[in-house]
Amino acid sequence: MNQQEQQFELARLAETLQQVQAQIQKNKEVVGCHQHALKNSLQDYWNGGGGSSIDEAQHVETMNRQRALSKHSQGTARHLIKMLKSPYFGRIDFSEAHYNDTEKIYIGIGSLASEDGEFLVYDWRAPVSSMFYDYGLGDAAYTCPAGVIKGTITLKRQYKIADGHIQYMFDSDLTIDDDILQELLAKSVNEKMHTIVNSIQRDQNQIIRDEQHKVLFLEGPAGSGKTSVALHRIAFLLYQNRERLTSQNVLILSPNFIFSDYISNVLPEIGEANVVQMTFQDYTARSAAHIPLRLETRTDYFEHMLVSNANKQRAATISFKSSQLFNEVLTNYLNWLAADWINEHPSITARGETLFGQNEWQHYYQNSFRMMPPAIRLEKIRTIIQKRMHDLIYDVRREKIAQLTEAGEEVNEKVIRALARIEARSELKPITDYVEKLTTLDALEEYAALFSDDRLFTVTGTPIPGNWGAIKAQTRKLITRGILPYEDIAPFLYFQGVVQGFPVKQDIKHVVIDEAQDYSAFQYKILAQLFPNSSWTIVGDPAQSIQPFVNTASFTKASNILGQEQTLHFRLTKSYRSTQAIQAFCQAILPSAGESLSINRPGPKPTVIQINNHGNIAAALLSTIQTVQSEGLKSIAVITKNVTQALRIYSQLKGATETTLISKDDDKFSTGIVVIPSYLAKGLEFDAVFIVNTDATNYSQEQDGNILYTICTRALHRLYLFYTGSLSPYLRRVDRSLYTTM
Repeated sequence: MNQQEQQFELARLAETLQQVQAQIQKNKEVVGCHQHALKNSLQDYWNGGGGSSIDEAQHVETMNRQRALSKHSQGTARHLIKMLKSPYFGRIDFSEAHYNDTEKIYIGIGSLASEDGEFLVYDWRAPVSSMFYDYGLGDAAYTCPAGVIKGTITLKRQYKIADGHIQYMFDSDLTIDDDILQELLAKSVNEKMHTIVNSIQRDQNQIIRDEQHKVLFLEGPAGSGKTSVALHRIAFLLYQNRERLTSQNVLILSPNFIFSDYISNVLPEIGEANVVQMTFQDYTARSAAHIPLRLETRTDYFEHMLVSNANKQRAATISFKSSQLFNEVLTNYLNWLAADWINEHPSITARGETLFGQNEWQHYYQNSFRMMPPAIRLEKIRTIIQKRMHDLIYDVRREKIAQLTEAGEEVNEKVIRALARIEARSELKPITDYVEKLTTLDALEEYAALFSDDRLFTVTGTPIPGNWGAIKAQTRKLITRGILPYEDIAPFLYFQGVVQGFPVKQDIKHVVIDEAQDYSAFQYKILAQLFPNSSWTIVGDPAQSIQPFVNTASFTKASNILGQEQTLHFRLTKSYRSTQAIQAFCQAILPSAGESLSINRPGPKPTVIQINNHGNIAAALLSTIQTVQSEGLKSIAVITKNVTQALRIYSQLKGATETTLISKDDDKFSTGIVVIPSYLAKGLEFDAVFIVNTDATNYSQEQDGNILYTICTRALHRLYLFYTGSLSPYLRRVDRSLYTTM
């Protein structure tokens, strides 16, 4: 790049920033006008003394419109202020086929146009911007509403602009240059996840811009950018469908609140409002709030099962309740409830009169109301019976009035009528109670009955497993103690939804599921019912499935549930998080995770440190933490297997250094030094990771390889593993050349 070209770029940046400044000033005036108009509207409303309902509706509409305009202008202001610091990060020069002109296309986090309508900066999500991510020099094309536009890219340039100044710029060819990635990845992280718009890779861009598939499964190794891609895909969909899709129509299902907090900066950074976020645990808490049982929390479940002496019968029960066989059992049981549950319901008679015949149960339950959930059908039938009882109630009251009048014990007419009403109600109460019982289908009662009445199991038509007696006993034991076991929550909520109806959310149009490898078939079936109008982005890595003894749903199974006819399954193959040395070590822990490509980022090998006894762990940790801090690393995680171990380590560290304990799903993401259990660290990343108790007594179970792989892959730059006694078999099988020892 010659000096003349450099001078051109400096002048171009100055022109762009000048335009941004002008628009900021203009927008300030617009915001002021909107706020003034809103203030006047409110003043007129309060001074108007109410007026007619039409006048009031017009006032409300005017105020809502002014609020919306003011909110939009404030959003524009935030966007322009971001652009003032860094208006663009890329440029391509594009010559459209059959035209002689070459257009200089600058690409940034948002669009910017001059007063005469000339685009100074294109939004990274604009159709033309896709060429920056997809092509190098030479032939290129992009798709827009007018069709496919072909041409030639003659220049591709990347910039780093900070605080309105060019830090550097250089020309590149095929992809976002590795030098950019190296600089981004070599940095210390001490804050939440950020946008990757200036480093999106070609394969990631294809996923982000896909609009052809209703269900997109995104699989990839740890550190491959799955979550970032999913978030940028949300931003793209909001941009492309801005006339019909808002942030309130998009839902992210996160594994926990810590992760939700960790990713909360990304969308605002690229000019979009944060979308709706929740965890599956949020849904379960709301949906089961009415039942007289305490839901076993995810944390309690992990604490019970992530121990070396985990209850073997409980493990077998967990495995069965997430199996395809139990899925079939529950499905067949629900089919029986929907079709045949009322087959033995008798006629309702009173005083020799049939109020509701036995054949009518079948007629209404199986025919007239068959499109409704079973519990709703019964409510409809109850209403019919109650209407038929009105005449009977009237006749009984007349009889009672006559009897009381004839007895002559009471002469006050009002008192006679009141006594007659009470006596009539008392006489008919057994019938009304009986009707109530016959027309009530309690989901929890029917679900629990499956584990106490073998006749119900046999109606499902599926074979009884050999350990069914032990499974029943285990389930009844916990329910009797007032607890709905963790492994029963999703099956029960699906059962309840089919019986009583799901709280359908018609306004949610797109759902992102992160850490989807931990979802069961029952969870997918629930979500499919909750969000029938939604498209899906489903993100996960089977190698990071760490729920002990749970049979999670494969992406193929999930596709069958959500709609396989419009499904795309995409796998990312390159990992960007860890250094080459850390990545090689992690792959050796869990070879079944598959080999992934890595960016050529050097760094020291992981270090495995043997401690004489557990009492020395704190001193060893503190010494090593001080070493990495002296190297400029800020984000440090001490990861334990479970909360019990985390509490013990935290109590040893907190007096010696500033440390934060993350021990619950609803904790916030913290910077600096954190102590955190394995299952809450998923999805997060840290400069340096210290894993304690990596000995054979702590990590030797079947699922422990996945756990070790998952927590080791949290490390960007440094990885240390501490153990006493014998090293975990998953680490013993790692080639000694891949790590150092102390």
